[in-house]
Amino acid sequence: MNTWWRVIFEKLLGKKGVSSPLDIEAIFNGSGFIAAQAQGYRGYPACLPLDAGIEAYLARFLVSKGYMERLTLALSQIGYQVCPELNTQVIERSDDPSDRKMVLFLHPSFAGTVISFASDDLDVIDALQQTRLEPPLPADSFPWIDPEDLGSLQGDMEYWWTYLWLPFWLSLSQERQSALDLEPEWREFIVMHQPHDIPASAG
Repeated sequence: MNTWWRVIFEKLLGKKGVSSPLDIEAIFNGSGFIAAQAQGYRGYPACLPLDAGIEAYLARFLVSKGYMERLTLALSQIGYQVCPELNTQVIERSDDPSDRKMVLFLHPSFAGTVISFASDDLDVIDALQQTRLEPPLPADSFPWIDPEDLGSLQGDMEYWWTYLWLPFWLSLSQERQSALDLEPEWREFIVMHQPHDIPASAG
């Protein structure tokens, strides 16, 4: 696994309730998973670029509190029973002779929950994309911030924008972007900071 993802997963999966950080490479070793199909990258949340050192795909996204129930229901319908009280869990797909599994980490943050996971089961990413999960609106994640006063993005704001909000925003069609209940100041902030050479999804 590359250094960037090793640091992310060792920080996230080495939290309370786990005596030592989980070895993601070992968990998926021998799964035979070598590439995500095209649909894994089209919707939201999308697979992150595949790493040759791990036989699974990775994804990370933010969901609002109201969407956590949708998440657990979507996963349970394909055989993964998530325990929302556990921040770190390795879940095997029930009644699956191929022994497919996922590693899930839940971290409350930004007025919602940051979801980080690895899985060798493409049904997981399909189910999540069909569920149309959404993050909290910017004003909910940062109620103390006036977007008109923001200059260059740093720290938590930069992380939220780059890895959590922008991927969601770019996955939306222009109609869905327009329909979001964004305050005018936040909408202007998004327009100013988004890359203008990447069109919105048709989703």
